[in-house]
Amino acid sequence: MTVDESKALKKDTRVYWQGDAADSGTITETSWDAVTIAWKNGQVARVYHGDMREIQLTTTKPHTV
Repeated sequence: MTVDESKALKKDTRVYWQGDAADSGTITETSWDAVTIAWKNGQVARVYHGDMREIQLTTTKPHTV
């Protein structure tokens, strides 16, 4: 996603790493320079708005079971 899209994110928004439904997370905090994402795998990451290129709002890859 772009910097502007990242800055518009709200708490509790679901996001996906490289569009993969199996690799999702939820925005838990936003600030002027970054967002905090709680990933489904238990990891928590603070990601700066300019580093959100690999993160998407929608899935583009199907989830395989």
